[in-house]
Amino acid sequence: MRRLAIATCLTASLLVPSLAPSQGSAQIFMSPDDAKKVGAQEHPKILKEFGGAYDDPAIGAYVAGIAGRIAGQSGQPASSFTFTVLNSPVVNAFALPGGYVYITRGTLALANNEAEAAGVLGHEIGHVIAQHSEKRYDRSLITQGAVGIGSVLGSIFLGSGAGDLVGQLGSVGGGLYLAGFSRENELEADTIGVKLLSRVGYAPDAQAGFLQSLSDYSGLESKKAGAAGKDRMNDLFATHPGGPQRVREAIAAAKEQPVANPVYRRDEYMDRIDGMIYGDDPKEGVVRGTTFTHPGLRLSFSVPDGWRIANSSDAVLASGPGGKLQFDIESDKKKLQASRNALDYLTRIWVPNLRLSNAEAIKVNGMPAATASGRIQLKSGNADVRFVAVGFPTDAILRFVIMAPVGGLAKIDPAMIRSINTLKHLSEAEANAVQPVQLKVVKVGSGDTVETYAKTAPLGSYAAEQLRVLNALQPGEQPKPGERFKTVE
Repeated sequence: MRRLAIATCLTASLLVPSLAPSQGSAQIFMSPDDAKKVGAQEHPKILKEFGGAYDDPAIGAYVAGIAGRIAGQSGQPASSFTFTVLNSPVVNAFALPGGYVYITRGTLALANNEAEAAGVLGHEIGHVIAQHSEKRYDRSLITQGAVGIGSVLGSIFLGSGAGDLVGQLGSVGGGLYLAGFSRENELEADTIGVKLLSRVGYAPDAQAGFLQSLSDYSGLESKKAGAAGKDRMNDLFATHPGGPQRVREAIAAAKEQPVANPVYRRDEYMDRIDGMIYGDDPKEGVVRGTTFTHPGLRLSFSVPDGWRIANSSDAVLASGPGGKLQFDIESDKKKLQASRNALDYLTRIWVPNLRLSNAEAIKVNGMPAATASGRIQLKSGNADVRFVAVGFPTDAILRFVIMAPVGGLAKIDPAMIRSINTLKHLSEAEANAVQPVQLKVVKVGSGDTVETYAKTAPLGSYAAEQLRVLNALQPGEQPKPGERFKTVE
C-alpha cells in the first residue's frame, strides 16, 4: 500500500530528425496539444499507481541520458519527452500520449547491460513515434476514480469477478489502466526500437536478449503462481503481448540493422544499478513470503500457505484455493469520526446498501472489530463475501474483504479468520527492523554457484531460479569465475 512519493521526473526537450511511422496508420483523432494534455493529466495517476518516481537522482539522470540519446535519433519534431523511473518492482515499461515514457526499477534490475535497457526505452519511444497511444486512446480504456481502477486492479490481481467487488465497494483509489497494444503495434515499436538502437550505436540484438529474459521472468512468475501463464500480474508481457515470437522477430530485425562496433556497456550498467532497491520498498509496505508488513503504518498480517499475496497502490490483494482476500484502510477521516464503533462503521458507513447477515462485534488479536457476510452480484455471477472491520491502535479502521463462490465461504472461513487474527500492531523497534532488499553486483569467485548465492539471498522460494532469470542464465547454467553477477541482500 503506497504513499505517493515525491516525483523526481526528468524532462528532456529534444529536437530530433525525422523517422516517420508506418504509412498504414489509423486515423488519429487527438491533436498534439491534446496528447500533451492527456499525458499530463494521467501522469500523476501513473506515479500513484506505481509508487512514485524512484528516489535516486543518479539513476534517474542515467536513464534519462540513455533515453535522450535514443529519442534524439527518433525523428520526433521538437517536443518534450518526460522519462520517469518508477519506484516499482513490477517488470514493466510503457508510454502515454504526449511523450510520457516510463520504466520501472524492476525492469532495470532484469536488464543485464545498458543496451538492453536502451532497447526497452527505444521500444517505448517507438510507441510514441508511431502514436500508438493516441490511435487507440479511448476514455473507456482509461478508467478514472475509485470504481474504475478498483475493477482494473481486481481483474489483475483477483480475477474477473473480484474486480467487480472491489469496484462496488469503492475501496481502491484512482489510477489509470492502458490495455495491451496489438501484436502489430508491438512489432512496429520493436522495429523502430531496433533502428534507434543501431543509430545510436547500441547492439541491436540487445532488445532480443532482454525479451528472452522477460520471457523467462514471466514463465517463472507463472510457475510461482501455480497457474502456468494465467496469473502474470501486470508484467510487461501482460501489457506487451508477443512472447517467443517477438524474440524471433526482434532477432531478425537486428540482423537487418548491423552495427560495426556494437556497444553493450555491461560494466557501466552494473555499476549504476548496484545498490538499487530490489522488490518492495518498505515505505510502501513489503511482501515477504505470505506476510505483508508496512513499517510506516506499523502493521503486519499473513495469509495461509499456498496463497499468493501482492501489494497494489492502495490495497493488499491475495488469492488462493477457493477464494480471494483484499485488505485496505479507511482513509476518509469524516467517516471515521462519524462511526461509533467497528460494527456501526461496517453496517452503516462501509457497506450500507448490502443486505448483511450475522453482523456482530468481535475481537481480532485483542483489537475491537466487527464482521458480517452477504451475497453480491457480479458480472461473472454471484459470490459470497465476508467483511471484517478492525479498530486499529493508530485510530484507523482496517478493512478485510473475503470472497468465495456461492457456497464456498464456509470452506475458507476458518483459514481466513486465522489469517486476519495474525494482524499485529508493530512496535517501533519491529517497524524499524524492516529494511529494503538491495541489488548487489558481485564478482564471481572460484567455486561460487547460483545455489551458493541463493542460500543467502532473501528471496524465499525459487531463489536459485530467480537469480538465474536475473542474470540471463538458463536452467543448470552457472556463472563463470571473474564474471559480474547480480544477487540480492
